[in-house]
Amino acid sequence: MSMQPKTRKTLYLVLTIIGTLAPMIVLSIFFLEQGLTPTQLLEKIFSSLLSVALFVNIIVGCVTLSVLMKTEGHELGVKTWPPMVAMAVVGISSALPLYFYLRESRIAINEDNGQ
Repeated sequence: MSMQPKTRKTLYLVLTIIGTLAPMIVLSIFFLEQGLTPTQLLEKIFSSLLSVALFVNIIVGCVTLSVLMKTEGHELGVKTWPPMVAMAVVGISSALPLYFYLRESRIAINEDNGQ
């Protein structure tokens, strides 16, 4: 079952919004409760094997997305700086759907131009 490009773009945009807001809300609650101390945040991240596994999973996902954007993104002419900023500020939950949204937009432009 294939979705129409416009439907995919809309879905990716919605996922970008959710992927940006959800982690920001959770982190805001954490910082309001615990205070804004990077050392305490790192202690929490490395406090159990489960949290370390999740952290490593996220880092590998970010590196993989960076490689994808560097290769495929540049081949298609996708602006990759917005997802890179999203990845640095929020994380992969924001950057990945944003990249897919921008990729769908670029593919549509390329098709309209006959490329």
